[in-house]
Amino acid sequence: MQPIMLVVGTRPEGIKMVPVYFALKHAGIPVILCSTGQHCALLEEVFTLFSVTPDIRLSLMKPDQDISYLTCAILESMKLVYLQYQPSLVLVQGDTTTVMAAALAAFYEKIPVGHIEAGLRTGDMLSPYPEEANRCIVGLLAQYHFAPTSLATGNLLAEGKKRETVFCVGNTVVDALRILEKKIKNEEVLIRPDLLLAIKNTDDFGYKKVLVTAHRRESFPDGIVRIINAVKKYAQLHPDVAFFYPYHPNPIIIDALFDARLEDEKNIFLFSPLVYHELVFLLQSVDCVMTDSGGIQEEAVSMGKNVLVLREKTERMEGVWQGIAVLVGTQENAILEALENALDSSFKQQAVRNSIYGDGFSADRIVEVIKTLHLKQQEKNESACDYQRKGYEYEKNISQ
Repeated sequence: MQPIMLVVGTRPEGIKMVPVYFALKHAGIPVILCSTGQHCALLEEVFTLFSVTPDIRLSLMKPDQDISYLTCAILESMKLVYLQYQPSLVLVQGDTTTVMAAALAAFYEKIPVGHIEAGLRTGDMLSPYPEEANRCIVGLLAQYHFAPTSLATGNLLAEGKKRETVFCVGNTVVDALRILEKKIKNEEVLIRPDLLLAIKNTDDFGYKKVLVTAHRRESFPDGIVRIINAVKKYAQLHPDVAFFYPYHPNPIIIDALFDARLEDEKNIFLFSPLVYHELVFLLQSVDCVMTDSGGIQEEAVSMGKNVLVLREKTERMEGVWQGIAVLVGTQENAILEALENALDSSFKQQAVRNSIYGDGFSADRIVEVIKTLHLKQQEKNESACDYQRKGYEYEKNISQ
């Protein structure tokens, strides 16, 4: 049996693809895990956390890399990988440059593509950038579309995707959350001491706690500055509210943090990037989340946390429709007002654990589709090839 290849390049892809990797292994299906290393160190943390070893490490990341470099490097490298390993199916997850370039390389080699987390759309190619374009490109190339929600399913069908190629399976990030929350509960993973101490101290003083993440390209540079200024102003006005900001290592963000001097505020806690289980622990601990991340919107809603979406548009409207997430944007006054509402006790009671993004067993559904459709088709193709080969050999013998 030809193997199925999973291609990942960034931490979010790794987190959401690991449950699929485990499910394929459990089903006894040959699987090859390929890491492009688009974000090398952060992705390696995911592999370590889940005790997974990639079969292929391309390590394409370089200092000051841009989208053009990554696209070319991944496209050329994945061609060689596909030629060497001859996968019967390539699975990609999400909307990164790795996803788009790996899918395009598979298309060039006439290898079927399965897109996990398919159908997310804002309708604006520049928001988020370049992720919206990546999704649409992969949507054109994929043979199997694994949509996380009914909204995403509807988007794909509206674009003309054949109904028999679209499957509403839930989001595998909820699978990863289920696995990690169990590990945290059983103390199978360690939490960094400074984070534990900060949570304990704020709990002892009865502080309300807010998680902040902000790193989107479309917010550079002014949007990030406004977000950081809003956090500082609210922290100064409300000394009983603690902000936890695991900042992104992008130089633009580092410069903005330095200029704002957030570290001077006693109720703002800055952290170098957290490993994923520490982020999940922090999500468990806070009252509210401010984020421009796509994945954290899903994780926070799934864990019953109010979410302020620091973007003008989101492709994850399900949380907004449920009243758990609010589209805020990056204007300072809008952020301050939204924080006031989100930390109000009457508003906060609306947020409860929610399964709109999945029930924690999406990977199993994806594997069932692969077993039912792809592997059966592969067997038919192999049988047809055998039949043709035997017919050729019979004709050859007769002619002799």
